[in-house]
Amino acid sequence: MLFFYQFFIFLLIPLIKINLYLRILRGKEDKIRYRERYGISSIIKPQGKIIWIHAASVGEFKSAAILINKLHINYNILVTTTTVSAANFAIENYGNKIIHQYAPIDVNKWVNRFLEKWKPHISIWIESDLWPITLNLLKKKSIRSVFVNSRISPQSYKKWKFIKFFYKNIVSSFDEIFAQSPLDKKRIEFLSNRNVNYIGNLKLSSIDKNNIKTDSSDFLNNLNDFKVLMLASTHQDEEKIFLELFKNTLSKINKLKIIIAPRHPERLDEIMTLFKNKNIKCINFKDSKNFKEDIFIVDSFGKMPLYFSLSDVVILGGSFIKMGGHNPLEPAKNNCAIITGPYIYNWENIFVDMIDSGACYMFNNVIEIENFLLDLFNNSAKLNMIKNKAKKFSEKNFFQSEKLFSTINNILGV
Repeated sequence: MLFFYQFFIFLLIPLIKINLYLRILRGKEDKIRYRERYGISSIIKPQGKIIWIHAASVGEFKSAAILINKLHINYNILVTTTTVSAANFAIENYGNKIIHQYAPIDVNKWVNRFLEKWKPHISIWIESDLWPITLNLLKKKSIRSVFVNSRISPQSYKKWKFIKFFYKNIVSSFDEIFAQSPLDKKRIEFLSNRNVNYIGNLKLSSIDKNNIKTDSSDFLNNLNDFKVLMLASTHQDEEKIFLELFKNTLSKINKLKIIIAPRHPERLDEIMTLFKNKNIKCINFKDSKNFKEDIFIVDSFGKMPLYFSLSDVVILGGSFIKMGGHNPLEPAKNNCAIITGPYIYNWENIFVDMIDSGACYMFNNVIEIENFLLDLFNNSAKLNMIKNKAKKFSEKNFFQSEKLFSTINNILGV
């Protein structure tokens, strides 16, 4: 199967190059550093052991914080990402601790060039971004690897079951696998026929409450007397689902403000046009002078704790369409009542525990949410009780790092 995959990728190389060029034109690739996608780097390799951490996007990179903060003291940390937004976030927040490169595209020649230059002592892969050629080369070159926070969505699991042997071959490159949840552990063990560890979710190892609260004083002064509803991490077309809810709640709940934070802030203009066409007034959050408007839309990334700290109730996006939901513990830590839709497979074990604890509420339709919000905002005692339950739940220990660092240290010979 790997041979056919390699052959197929080889035939596609001209199309891969054309696609990369088109992505550069659309701003989805770095026009200055695009050669890194071919395994070509202008950076001089430093002396000493290199730990390679691959984290495809911003979410995966954020979860790597605990690894970077501990390991950079004694080792060179090479981080690869595939998205421009992840690269910008990595450099802005960890530029003095890491060497950042764009991950080479999964073509034998390009990956081999990358590995020959950097010669990592260990590779750490985070979550679900598996590339067969890259992992096969790691195995051939005897570069030991760890798969951290691994997961398989329900859709991927159904597909992999048809080519179970290929999945087993891919993950055979890893010395150890740490699953993101008990359900992921069970799925990966079935597909790989090997023991998989579960020590909690890596993304829950470094959630900081109000880590940018110094920016919030002006907002708090202006919104202190208002009730605030937040729609967080929405995806394409998800805002449409809530248009009537916004109209109704604003007319029925006194002194209500609404904050909308799309998962991809570049969608700001699209969302504002959608609202304008429905005669719903809104404004870019940063453009508001005195916060007299009713609906604010966020166009920045990385400041979610600030917006959570301003909110009473958070509706988590990505759960009303089949995107699998988003981390409920971040708003919970900031003392928010939490509402989710039915599609929660990315964080299923956490959501189930929270719902069972009365720390989160799941609804299948907007009418149910509207009735719930009217009840909550007219019953401050009930609202505070749910907020307190969410905050208490968030203070549990969700990740045990000792076994992970023990495995890494053993590979490093410490």
